[in-house]
Amino acid sequence: MYTKYFGFKEKPFTLTPNPRFIFLSKHHKEAFAHLLYGINSHYGFIELIGEVGTGKTTVLRTLLGQLQDKNYRTALIFNPSLTGVELLRSINNEFGIDASSPYANELLAVLNRFLLEENTNGRTVVLVIDEAQNLDPATLEQIRLISNLETEDDKLIQIILAGQPELEHLLSKPELRQINQRIAVRYRLSPISMDETRAYIRHRMEVAGESGGVSFSRYAIKYIYLYTRGVPRMINILCDRALLIAYGDERRDISAGIISRAIREILNLPRNRFAPRHMATMIAAVIIVMFLALWAAQWQSGRLLHVGQSLLARSPAPATTEPPDAKPPAKAGGSSVKTPPLSASAARRISSVEQELLSYDQVSTHLHALNALIGRWRGQSYGAVGVRLTTPDTFSRLAAKRGLRLTPFKGTLDEAIRFGLPFLAVTRVSGELGPYCLAVTAVRGDGVTVSPALFGKGTIEKKELASLVNGTFYLVWKNIGRVPVTITPGEHRNEIGTLQRLLKQAGPYHGPFDGIYGDATAAAVREFQHSHGIAVDDLVGELTLAALVSYDKNANIPSLKGN
Repeated sequence: MYTKYFGFKEKPFTLTPNPRFIFLSKHHKEAFAHLLYGINSHYGFIELIGEVGTGKTTVLRTLLGQLQDKNYRTALIFNPSLTGVELLRSINNEFGIDASSPYANELLAVLNRFLLEENTNGRTVVLVIDEAQNLDPATLEQIRLISNLETEDDKLIQIILAGQPELEHLLSKPELRQINQRIAVRYRLSPISMDETRAYIRHRMEVAGESGGVSFSRYAIKYIYLYTRGVPRMINILCDRALLIAYGDERRDISAGIISRAIREILNLPRNRFAPRHMATMIAAVIIVMFLALWAAQWQSGRLLHVGQSLLARSPAPATTEPPDAKPPAKAGGSSVKTPPLSASAARRISSVEQELLSYDQVSTHLHALNALIGRWRGQSYGAVGVRLTTPDTFSRLAAKRGLRLTPFKGTLDEAIRFGLPFLAVTRVSGELGPYCLAVTAVRGDGVTVSPALFGKGTIEKKELASLVNGTFYLVWKNIGRVPVTITPGEHRNEIGTLQRLLKQAGPYHGPFDGIYGDATAAAVREFQHSHGIAVDDLVGELTLAALVSYDKNANIPSLKGN
């Protein structure tokens, strides 16, 4: 349903254990290594334990895909709720040998001849039994008898028992101590970390053919991790529902608010008047936990005050003009530039500008502003859109259909102009839909080109506009290089090479375009952010990318100076 809207070739978050989508976290790689080590060392029995949804079956299927060559023969049993004889027949069927006999001893004899023949030919035989916690003790005893098929020097078959933690309790029973003692390699698969959750979501979208049409905010990722505890299956369920909600709302940025709605729908919770209170409490608790964690980590480095201020500045708060989870934009340089006092005549002029705005139809005003901004990016304009053009949600959705993004920024008019990009300015004048908004598309000297035109003139004095705006602006930009909004230190991907190229064109980066977000690249990001008055953040962030866009010499980027 939503694949075409977001630019996917297929659904990215299906529950089918498709090896093509496998994401090997640190724990998955360790599990993979343990399985290969046990198989190649011919230890006989190997145990893989993991909670529901942690990715056991996907790891096993990928393992079997790796073993499909002339050196291995493999079989997978994924319905172990069988009797001993039924299990033997299933195993023989999987190996393509005679399974017609109703007697266990005859089936074992056929299997033994097969194993001896494969051993003579230098091939390793691997039997994988998934969901092994469902085996009964009698069937497990039959598996032990299979493991007795060996030569003087080697085990003829390598058996992987994979299952949920209940498998450990089953094998700990006294009557099964013989098989439990034979397990030489064991591994417990743990959920993935929050950083791996971010990388996991991105990986699955890329495999599905994602082309920059959707992104998950930082708070959305944290919310996903807190709810799912890093269990991949739960991540898939939640992300799939979130994309469906975003599609219905014509959104391309997955916010914490959308994740909250997805959780309520999954849990079938009613949306009543008490829900916002509970949600605010939950978010506050998350912020406190994050703050305490960062406090402990940063105490020794003397950055406690900075981290606390940064965290509080980014915490989600209800607002009428910003998304519920949006990171409050940075204030350039932390300065407090004051608007020069106006003369009596200028004050009267401002009052008349306010009256002029109030005389305009607000929907038409916002439509003019939106089309002016889209037009600077050579985009096709909108006619009567038939919606209430409020900001930023409606603007963001409509701009996204033209491949554009709106990124919030708080500061002075001069600080917004310093980014060099066309932007949306929120005024102090309010109408039925909230504050009136104007598009700022060019700046020449003390004159600012705005849309819609005021008093029939497209240009007003910068001083007048500075007294009219309320300090909230939305930069309009396009992520041409599809650089990720958040990047984890040490991450390696082609788009990071684009980030490095932009940083070099901007000045602070002098290294290779190797696509690795290493120390040199992160240092260049911090230097760029500091020089542009953006809050320093090693994860890059949307405001940093918006500021970097104007340095792209390979693209025709509109500038406030004219082009």
